[in-house]
Amino acid sequence: MSAASSPMAPSPQPDVPRAPRVCIRCKAKKKKCDKALPRCGRCVESLHECSYEEEDVVSIYSPHGGPVSPVAVRHGSQSLGPVSFVGSIQSAVSIHHLAFQSMREIVGDRPRIEQVVLSYFAVAYTWMTIIDWTIFERQLESNWQIPSAETCIVVICMSLMARLSAPTLNFQVIDAHYHSAKALLSLVHSSGLTLTTASIQAELLIAQYEYSNALPQQAYFSVGRCYQISRASGWHSKLFWEESRRQNFSSELKLASTLWWAIVQIDNFISVEYADRKYPMHTADLNLGFEIPLPKDFDQYLPVAFLGRPFADGPMFDIDGMALHEATSSWCLSNTMQQLYHPTPSDNREQLSGAILNHAAGLGSVPGSGPWISGDNSGAMATSLIALMKLNSPGLAGMAPSVPGSTSSAEKVRFAIDYIHSVVNHVDQYRNLLRLGKVAPTWAYAMMYAALLLIRHGNDVLGDVAWLPKVENLRKLLELQAGRWRIARNYVEQINMALSSRLVPYAL
Repeated sequence: MSAASSPMAPSPQPDVPRAPRVCIRCKAKKKKCDKALPRCGRCVESLHECSYEEEDVVSIYSPHGGPVSPVAVRHGSQSLGPVSFVGSIQSAVSIHHLAFQSMREIVGDRPRIEQVVLSYFAVAYTWMTIIDWTIFERQLESNWQIPSAETCIVVICMSLMARLSAPTLNFQVIDAHYHSAKALLSLVHSSGLTLTTASIQAELLIAQYEYSNALPQQAYFSVGRCYQISRASGWHSKLFWEESRRQNFSSELKLASTLWWAIVQIDNFISVEYADRKYPMHTADLNLGFEIPLPKDFDQYLPVAFLGRPFADGPMFDIDGMALHEATSSWCLSNTMQQLYHPTPSDNREQLSGAILNHAAGLGSVPGSGPWISGDNSGAMATSLIALMKLNSPGLAGMAPSVPGSTSSAEKVRFAIDYIHSVVNHVDQYRNLLRLGKVAPTWAYAMMYAALLLIRHGNDVLGDVAWLPKVENLRKLLELQAGRWRIARNYVEQINMALSSRLVPYAL
């Protein structure tokens, strides 16, 4: 769709300074832009970060309202005053400057920053697609002299995931960068800057880091901040997702939907993993009166000419052109948890099981085989299998395969366990993908939970005579993951405890 045929942007406001050309985001999305400074009307309406080419306009303003030269910012001229944490909170200019300096100190020089960004998109992006690759790279490149504070924060958070993908991990160094990123993100939130989707993206990356490194309390609070920003951004209002907005802001709404279901996924995993600590889910029982749509619900409004079915590891790097299956898997897990907390008739459970199985059937093979050349659906597949096991494992308790009503649940659980265990047949591919960081941390929980179900039900309800060798295989796979995700170490210990006592240490 050409820019001329795109839906109209919000009407320009009078007496507002304007750039000579459209902003980077509107240009990339081929949308009409009112060129308003410091943010165009479309980006304001859709809560996106807005930036222009540096040679067109300087979009950073001093506290007195006048434009500040990027050269002055870069060299710390007197017009900016001294850069300090207190001053940064009081000055939008200083917070951008401080964030840029922090990014350079934490990540490195420009070649190193570019390397980290590329590493992130080659690794975590394949199983946690929450950033538009095309837009982000253009914004970073076009505003390199002094990128926005939120862009700098996202780069620092990307570096956390990129460092976790290094051949030799130094968790002490990584943790130091994590604490710096947390402190700087809090400072940016305190500075009075308008919150955008970049704020949620940064918080989600931090929450994923915290969850995968066994920091549940910190992850819980990070997800809570994501939830609060989403509510402040209007996502909990039905009007935000209404038909007219779907037509005019389809790209922005698809990204917002993608981020929402990423929030839901991590929120549910914290509740699933740490059930004994009773972390109440932020995203459950919202009573919105409607369900926030999935990303795929916006595809019909997008000006993308689909070539087959593009995916995160395919030739397209624009979220508009992607089939984001991890969001659908998040929906499956969320509905599973609601079914467990608020049971409904068995017919509803069967329908949900069928929906999960149908979704999983379209995701391909074990990571490293089939159509997923980079294993990008490893996160989606693991989440779907966890949902299937969680939904059907209560039906195994106290039953034998011959008892009516148990067979269906047992078959579904066996399917999930056998699929997870089949990774053993591709262990070399799995090891290589794990080395590259392309195996989602959710696979660790899937393997652990499958092992616990085998320990408890393998030789009776599930009727698996090879349950013990399978548990040993899953434990070995988890030991491999423990070098990447520290949470996998906890899972190995849980399996060891369950094996030694033949009792699962917490309620399944």
